[in-house]
Amino acid sequence: MARPKSEELQHRRWLEDARKHLGRGDLDSALPVLLRLPTPLREEVLPRGAALFRKGVHEQHHRGAWGTLSTLAARAEAEPGLVERGVEAGEARATFWPLMWAAARAREWARAQRLWQPLSGVARAHAPVLAGAVDSWLSAQGAPSSEALAPALACLPPVDPRLGVEPSRQHASPPPPRSVAEVEGALLVLCALEPFPVFAGRAETWAREAPADVVSAVWELAGQLAARELWLRAAAGKGGAVLREPSLLLARAVREGGAVQALETPTLQALRVVTTRLREAGLCHTEEAEAWCALAQAAALFPEARPWVVQAVSGVRFSEAALPRALRLYETLLALGPDATLWGRAFLSWCQQEPEAYSAPKWLQEGLRQLLATQASALLAWLRGASPSDRAELIECVASTCAVSLVESWVEACWEEADEALRRELSEAISILLDRSRSKKGGRGLEQVLHGARDLDDVARVLMDVEGALEEVHTLMRLSPEGLRIWRRFAPRVLSYRAEFLEEAVRQAASDTEMWEAVERYLAARPGDTGHLEVLRTLEVFEHGALAKRVLALWLERRANNVQALAEAAVASEQMGTPCKYSHKVLEAFLRALEEQAPSVLSGAMKQAQELARGHQVRLRKRGASGKKKADTKDPMARASSRRRTTRKKAPKGEGEGGPG
Repeated sequence: MARPKSEELQHRRWLEDARKHLGRGDLDSALPVLLRLPTPLREEVLPRGAALFRKGVHEQHHRGAWGTLSTLAARAEAEPGLVERGVEAGEARATFWPLMWAAARAREWARAQRLWQPLSGVARAHAPVLAGAVDSWLSAQGAPSSEALAPALACLPPVDPRLGVEPSRQHASPPPPRSVAEVEGALLVLCALEPFPVFAGRAETWAREAPADVVSAVWELAGQLAARELWLRAAAGKGGAVLREPSLLLARAVREGGAVQALETPTLQALRVVTTRLREAGLCHTEEAEAWCALAQAAALFPEARPWVVQAVSGVRFSEAALPRALRLYETLLALGPDATLWGRAFLSWCQQEPEAYSAPKWLQEGLRQLLATQASALLAWLRGASPSDRAELIECVASTCAVSLVESWVEACWEEADEALRRELSEAISILLDRSRSKKGGRGLEQVLHGARDLDDVARVLMDVEGALEEVHTLMRLSPEGLRIWRRFAPRVLSYRAEFLEEAVRQAASDTEMWEAVERYLAARPGDTGHLEVLRTLEVFEHGALAKRVLALWLERRANNVQALAEAAVASEQMGTPCKYSHKVLEAFLRALEEQAPSVLSGAMKQAQELARGHQVRLRKRGASGKKKADTKDPMARASSRRRTTRKKAPKGEGEGGPG
C-alpha cells in the first residue's frame, strides 16, 4: 500500500481538528485550523463554520467587544465564505456591517474598505447620503472634511433642548515625535486619547518612521505603557484574549528596542501574570499561544531572567493549533543555551506535531548533541523524572528520527547510571536502530514479496503459499553491516531485556557453544517460566531442536519435586502457545510430581494444569509397562483363536516323562 504523504496527513489532522472544535462550538480554536485547510477540504466544514462565525460576530457586537470583532474581521477577509455561505445576501450584509466598523476602529483602513465593498452598492441605492459619508470617512482614514459630512449631518433631526447639548471636543491625533524630548509627551497623549489597539498600531508606526536616535525611546515608553495596560486589565479580573494585545506590544517593544534594561522587570512581571492565568491543560489556541510565547521569548533576551523563563516554558503544555508557535519558541530558547528539560519538552511537542516525520529537525538533533557534551547527567535526570508515557514516547521518537550515531551516543551516555527499569526502556532505542538497518537493506524487497497483501491474513497466505517466500523474508530481515556493528556494540548490554535480542543472538551465533552462552545469559536474567518459554520458542523457530531439548530438561530439573511450580509452568506453556512436544513434557512432569507428592488441597494452578492434561490427553505410563501397547479387541472369535495358538505352543503334561514304550 502507498504511504500517504506527510502533507496529506497534516491536512487530514487539520480537518479532524476543525470538525472537533466546530462540534464543541469552539470558534476560537476552529478558525485557525479551518483557514489552513486547502479549498476542497475546507468546503467540507465551511457551512458549519460559517454559521458559528456569524453567531459569534453578532454576540461580540452585542457586547461591544470591538477588539475581538477586529480579529474576526481579519478572518472574514481571508475567507468571505465565513460570512456568505448558506445565508441570503441580506443576512450576510448584516454580518459585514459590524466587521467593517471594527476594522475601522482598529485603524485597519485597507481592510475596512474591502469589507465595505459588499455593503456599498445596497447603501448607495437605499441611503446614498450615508454611503457617501462612510466612503469619505474610510478614504480619509477617519479624518473626513466637514464638507463631505455636511449632507449626512443635515439629515439628522433637530436637537431636543430637553436632552441637553454635549459640548464638542477636539480629537486631534498628536504628531509623531521627531526628537527624544518629544517622545514622552506624544506617546502619553496618544495613549490617553485612543483605544489601546489604536495606540499600539500608531506607536509601531511612529517607531518605524522615527529617526534612529528616537526609535529606542519610543519602544521603551511604549513597552512601559503596554505593561501598565496589562496590569490594569489583570487587576480588573480579565484574562485570556484580553491580555493578548498588551502582551504582544510589550514583547515587540523589548525585541525591537534592543532589550533595554528598563523593560526587564516589567516584562518578567507581565510573563508571571499571564502564566498564572493559563489553564491547567496548557495552551491550544493560536492567538493565546502567540501572545504568551512572544512575551516569553522577549523575557529570555534578558540573561538574568532566562533561567526562570526556561523553567516556565518547560512547565507549560502546548497542543493542537498552539504547537507551531511553541516549536519556534523552543528553537529560539535552545539556541540561547542547552537545557535538558526544555529539550525534552521540545522533542515531545515536535513528535506530536509531526508524527509521520522520518528525520528530526537539525536544531533538535544539535540540541541533543550539545546536551551529551555538556549536560549528560541532567539529561539522565530528566529521563528518570519524566512520566512513563513521556519517557517511552521520547525514546521511540529520538531513536526513530535522529542520526544513528547520535542515538548510540545518547544510549551509551545514559546506560551506565540508569537503573534496570530505565535500561529496559532504553533497550527499545537499540531495537529501533536494528529495525532501521533492516528496513534500509530489505524494505523494498519485503514489499515485493508481500505485494498485493491487504491485511495480516493475506500476509500469512503469501508466506505459506508462495514457494520460498518465508526463506526470503528471513533473508531480508538480516542486519545490514551498520546493523551488525550496532548489534556487536550493544549486544552484551541489551541481550537479556527483550526476546527479539535473544533471536538476534541466535541468528548471529557462529557455533552451538556461542548460542548456548547467549541462552544461559538470557536465562540468568530471566529465570522464570516466561524466559524459558521464550528461549524454547526462539530455538524452535531457528530449528535448533537439540538445544531446545537441553533447555527443557534444565527447566524441568529446576522445578523438580515442586508441584506448584510445575503447575504454573504448564499453565504458562499453554498461554504462550508452546508446541505440544514441549508442553506435553511439562504436563507429564507435573502429573508425576502430583502423583508422588499429592497435596491435601489443590491450588488453582494445579486444577488448571489437570484440565490441560485431560484436554491434551496426557497420562502417566504405568511402571514396568512396555513402550508398545498390546492389541486389545473385544471380538470373541479373535480371543478364541489367540487361545488356540497359545495351547498348541504348550507341551502336554505327560509328554517327555517316560511314557509307555
